[in-house]
Amino acid sequence: MQKFLQLTCFISMFFVGTLRENLYAQITENTSNTEDTLSSPGKGILVKGIVRDAKTGIGISGINLASATFATAITKDDGTFSINVPHLDALLSINGQEYQSKVHPLKKQTNNIEIFLFEKNYSQFYQKPDLQVAEKFQFENSNATTVTAFEDTQWGNPVQESVSNFLQGKIAGLNIVRKSGVPGSGSYLTLRGINSIYGSNKPLIIVDGMIYDDEDYGSGIIQNYSSSPLSDIDVKDIEDVTVIKDGSALYGTKGGNGVIIITTTRPNQLSTKIDFTMYGGVNQSPDELPILEASDYRTYLSQIFSTQENGRELLENQVWMIDDTENENYHRYHNNTNWQNKIYRTGVNQNYYLKIRGGDDIAKYGLSVGYLKSDGVMAKNDLERYNMRLNASLRLTEALSMDARFSFVRNIQNQFDQGLAYKTNPLYLALTKAPFTTTNAVNDEGEVSPNLADVDTLGVGNPISILENGIGRNENYRFFGNLHFKYTFNENFAANTILGLTYDKERENFFIPGQGIADITLPTAIADNRSGSEVQRLYTLFTDTYLDYNNIFNHRNSIDIRLGFRTQSNESESDLGLGYNSATDDFTSVGAGSNLLRYVGGHLGEWNWLNAYFTTKYNYLYKYYLTLNASLDGSSRFGNEIQKSSITIGENSLSTLASISGAWILSSEPFFKNAKALNLLKLRATLSFSGNDDIGNFTAQKYYISQNLLGLQGLVRGNIGNPELKWETVRKLNFGTDISIFKERLNISFDIYKNQTKDMITYESLNNATGFEYMVTNSGEMKTTGAELSLNARIINNSELNFDLGVNIGKYENEITALPGDPILTNFGQATYITAVGYEANLFYGYKTNGVYSSTSEAENEGLSKRMSNGELIPYSGGDMRFVDVNGDMIIDENDRTIIGNPNPEFSGSISTNISWKKFDLQGLFTFSVGNDIYNSLRHNLEKMDGYENQTVAINNRWRTEGHQTNIPKATWGDPLGNSSFSNRWIEDGSYLRLKTLVIGYNFNINNEGYIKYVRLYATGNNLLTFTDYLGYDPEFSATNSIFGQGVDIGLTPQFRSVQLGLRLGL
Repeated sequence: MQKFLQLTCFISMFFVGTLRENLYAQITENTSNTEDTLSSPGKGILVKGIVRDAKTGIGISGINLASATFATAITKDDGTFSINVPHLDALLSINGQEYQSKVHPLKKQTNNIEIFLFEKNYSQFYQKPDLQVAEKFQFENSNATTVTAFEDTQWGNPVQESVSNFLQGKIAGLNIVRKSGVPGSGSYLTLRGINSIYGSNKPLIIVDGMIYDDEDYGSGIIQNYSSSPLSDIDVKDIEDVTVIKDGSALYGTKGGNGVIIITTTRPNQLSTKIDFTMYGGVNQSPDELPILEASDYRTYLSQIFSTQENGRELLENQVWMIDDTENENYHRYHNNTNWQNKIYRTGVNQNYYLKIRGGDDIAKYGLSVGYLKSDGVMAKNDLERYNMRLNASLRLTEALSMDARFSFVRNIQNQFDQGLAYKTNPLYLALTKAPFTTTNAVNDEGEVSPNLADVDTLGVGNPISILENGIGRNENYRFFGNLHFKYTFNENFAANTILGLTYDKERENFFIPGQGIADITLPTAIADNRSGSEVQRLYTLFTDTYLDYNNIFNHRNSIDIRLGFRTQSNESESDLGLGYNSATDDFTSVGAGSNLLRYVGGHLGEWNWLNAYFTTKYNYLYKYYLTLNASLDGSSRFGNEIQKSSITIGENSLSTLASISGAWILSSEPFFKNAKALNLLKLRATLSFSGNDDIGNFTAQKYYISQNLLGLQGLVRGNIGNPELKWETVRKLNFGTDISIFKERLNISFDIYKNQTKDMITYESLNNATGFEYMVTNSGEMKTTGAELSLNARIINNSELNFDLGVNIGKYENEITALPGDPILTNFGQATYITAVGYEANLFYGYKTNGVYSSTSEAENEGLSKRMSNGELIPYSGGDMRFVDVNGDMIIDENDRTIIGNPNPEFSGSISTNISWKKFDLQGLFTFSVGNDIYNSLRHNLEKMDGYENQTVAINNRWRTEGHQTNIPKATWGDPLGNSSFSNRWIEDGSYLRLKTLVIGYNFNINNEGYIKYVRLYATGNNLLTFTDYLGYDPEFSATNSIFGQGVDIGLTPQFRSVQLGLRLGL
């Protein structure tokens, strides 16, 4: 690393020093050549041309042109212009109020220059946010790294509740998977695959120059639910989003997974402007899973009872078997209830948003307020969000300015257990509840009571009891703001300081009633009702102080340098209380529970980070670009005895990370002068070293935890500390090209990359004598390779009709290259994952099957036996699954498990369309994923046929008698031979194509001289169509933030179709 830093610094010094002197010599030697002569200031070389409308070909008047700081001009009525330039390798910057901003290389031309401009929001390569902090606009061509950006003009019809939902499918390589259909649940984000097993794979989020903590609030009391802080940002407050895929060494040990930079709307208006947006619509309940109705379920249940010991006798005594209408239980157990229909609903969503902007030469401001109310498709599930943002810009003196960015958000959400909470998840209960039961209590005469029914005779609870009498409430708020001071010494040199504060608080309460819900078993008691309360807090202080220097030498050499120092100090706290067995369901607080069963807990966390950084961007003739980033990081998370790849100051180990990027715009070379069809041809290359500091706050240190033994409280060792523990280092190598042809009507970006993770966090096994199973070490390695393609085309281009088509495709593969020991086996949702050297991380690991034995003689001829937990061998018989004997020992046991699936897609992406005709427009976005496998854990439970829970209609084809040919095994109480074991029987193809968004809009003609500046009506549909072979509710979900759990369908609330009508009004 030290050699790399020395080399990159030498290259930078060479370009800004030695090369500059060489250029002076070259200019002097070529004074006889008019085209190469550097003209004296104020004179230059006169060039002439015309700026045309790309649709009509007609010249455009009033377009501003500039040649850096040398000269400016405005096009005439017919679109023609003449402007002095310092040399004929210069760039012309073009800007028009209603048109795109772009640059045009002269390529030695002096006359007959033609420049074509599309409308302002046309997708193109030119004006994009600056790489460093997204504070100012530069030409994207000046970025040597891989950057994708969106401007505020592309946020025209936002009905998504979060930034992640809006960005889904819009950037190649940015994989966004919505977690569930619960409003505010957020998404699982990765950029170019995964770089870590146990660390975070989320990209770093920067908002208004400040690190934005996006760690989901995972709850210990509402199971399988988490709220996403990224959902706190109102999409309509955003001005631009920039995604940095490589070259992220500028952010040190926090940039290893890439960076997403969000800039909220800058206050830049002098006159007062008011923007108002509102929309409302409906959320439609999802398609139901095909569950057995009462008659089929009664038949299945009878068969399950018959397979038990004394099954016939047990069956005769079941109340649901009695057909006598005079029997007291007849009306309670002779119904045909559709339980899914009871818990799902059509919800309503609405949003109101108001933004006011204005100011003068001294102060400018932007104030926005918003309200969101979204009803989930499950009853009693909803989200309310109140948000406020104030952005202000003040000119304190001629040299000193201050920007203030403040936001406050409050969320209120009602949500119950999901996923693996089998006794308290309303969705799971609705799927497994006996259809011959009913929601409300019924007396002996069949009269329905207003009281809800209790737990049925099969031990399954009433999902309506949770929805009506339970509590699941999450309230959270976040203050996020900073002050940015800038002192400008002169036009080339400035000093900046950002002071930021984040304060989060989340309060969560839940109550599970005793009436209607099955009891749970505690270590010392049986729990009837239960309650819980948790409060989490996060407090973060952030500072960033930096010096900026930029200059243009002789109109040929341009350099931007930044030297800065960042700090971040974090404190977190969590307090938790659980209570059990209050006197009645009317008492729902933790304190009302039994004193003997009450549990309290929590944690305190503190971590600090500092980052000194340096970046320089150099270009020569606006054709050759070089970017160098370097950082020096320190963190309280690092061990103090790191042996390599660090600098030690006192007892602190610091990381040293760097990146170097280069680019060459071939299309600006004179030899492309006559290539009229080629507008841009750019080659890019990056070598970057960045890091991941998600290694735990105290993992490197020795610590103690409290423990209770026989009623006495004491302290015991909590871990084996590792003073050599350090950050994970990610080396990124990227090669890419950007191409624009046919007057920018076809734009293509293509990248190939290779990421290598060294010092990856792993759990290394310890000797039993230590008292611990493992310690955390940097003993793993991984590599990820991939490719990305982005294509945007203007298919139809005329004054009235436009048709744009966009395609984004990303593909990646990862491979584990080093582990400290045996392969890692991880269990989640009845699934087992394997992570082994030479394979991709996180693969499904289970049994392979080859159908069902149609008869006992067929099973005997094959001769396979099942090894039971006590070592006994039991032969298979007719109706059992035929498992593949992988190791050939004629025994089916754990040694026959093998890789049976991969949750990672072969490739994923999107297809977008944008059609405009006169004042109408139509926008569509399709997202797709191909080749990813899903373990359908929910179907596993609904087709395993080993107990009393209701099943899907697929089991009507189960094996029933000798000779029966089927792919569904027999129903057997307890499943003694493991027919439902984790196998490829439960692995499904998760590929899908989804119409994610469809927008139809109309823009009214408004006289701009009045109070109303614009009016737009639009209709939006989300998730309208999904094409997939997947048998579950939804092929898109994410159960965890870890790679372990991806691709496992545990029964989360599915995404839903929604339709909204909206209005945008400008005053």
